[in-house]
Amino acid sequence: MAKRNSGRKKRPKQTTSRHYPRTARLNALLTEIVADYFERVDEDELGFMTITGVEVDSDLNVADVFISILGDDGDRDEVVLETLEEHRKDVKRAIARQAKLRKTPEVVFAFDPAVRAGAKIDAILASIPAPAETELTAETVNTDPDFTEDTANG
Repeated sequence: MAKRNSGRKKRPKQTTSRHYPRTARLNALLTEIVADYFERVDEDELGFMTITGVEVDSDLNVADVFISILGDDGDRDEVVLETLEEHRKDVKRAIARQAKLRKTPEVVFAFDPAVRAGAKIDAILASIPAPAETELTAETVNTDPDFTEDTANG
């Protein structure tokens, strides 16, 4: 037996901010809360730190907070992570107070792998020597068998 359409219209889709998953909205909210918290903290060990993002797992148990540090050379990683660990409970308390969730996720700090990968690529590209520029002369045009007008113009 096939189901019949009872003539009822389907509910129209909501056009509010619910067009993307709850975790994405929560990630944006937690990024703002954590960034606001660290704006008010004065820690010399953190230097100029940026909260690059927060990712909450699907069951909302863990929130991974990704950071980057200006002038990050890898020498201060342990000190920075220890300092962030000292603030973990206060960050969790700020999330609980401002996000109004049934269960506040555990906060885990980590360096943003995308920022580090980008810095590594920049360093590799900077180490490649630039090719020497050659000037086009009448001799190059007359002696180079591959030279055409098209290669000279574009």
